[in-house]
Amino acid sequence: MKILGSDYDGTLTCGGIEETKIAAIHRWREAGNRFGIVTGRVASFRQRLLEEKEGFELDFYVACNGGYITDGEGNLIYEARCTEVKATELANTLFECEGCEFLNVIGEKHYYVIIRPEDRPSYVTEDKAFFLEKMPPISYLNQIGVKFETFEQAEAAVAVIRKTYGEFLNPLQNGIFIDIVPKGVNKAEGMYRVMEFFGGKYEDVITVGDNINDTDMLREFRSYAMESGVESVKALADGIVSNVTEIFEKEM
Repeated sequence: MKILGSDYDGTLTCGGIEETKIAAIHRWREAGNRFGIVTGRVASFRQRLLEEKEGFELDFYVACNGGYITDGEGNLIYEARCTEVKATELANTLFECEGCEFLNVIGEKHYYVIIRPEDRPSYVTEDKAFFLEKMPPISYLNQIGVKFETFEQAEAAVAVIRKTYGEFLNPLQNGIFIDIVPKGVNKAEGMYRVMEFFGGKYEDVITVGDNINDTDMLREFRSYAMESGVESVKALADGIVSNVTEIFEKEM
């Protein structure tokens, strides 16, 4: 049994999630292997994806960069929570960083935080967006996603978070975005938990990604990187592919 964990944006989505790719996933699973997504996206995205893509199947779903893991049916396997840092305090620190546009707060509640009305993303409804001074209190954090105007501004904010909250939080940069998760959480640790859940072997775990927040899992396990990916990420991988479907063909 092999276990393939794929990043979603820029990796599984590269070339589209079309019938050929869905059929390849089906054959992989029929052969007794496991397949799942390892992403910075939220837990609720799993259900939306399954509803939108007919025939698409998963054995596991690693959300919040490894901080929230379910099986293919959505049953919880693992959840990491940060209770030491208050969301309001962290939000104020982030908005003090140059170029911070909005926050995506994930914990016991899920909502967005903005400073100006025009900063609300078009896909976020008004009832899910709050101004900083009115953000709802929450008792724990799974992840805070942050968007900046430039890569350099995001990079500078990563340094601020590490210096201020490094004992409790781990900032993971992905281009102009940062995902801030509890200390010890990353995609590699998420895949270790998946491996243990299925009773798999280390040498049978395969990962594929394209960006900086995939670095931990690509370095830790046998890995592939997307041809369109970040150069530093490609340098870590054992192989390069232009489409995830190629991995199913190589590894079957």
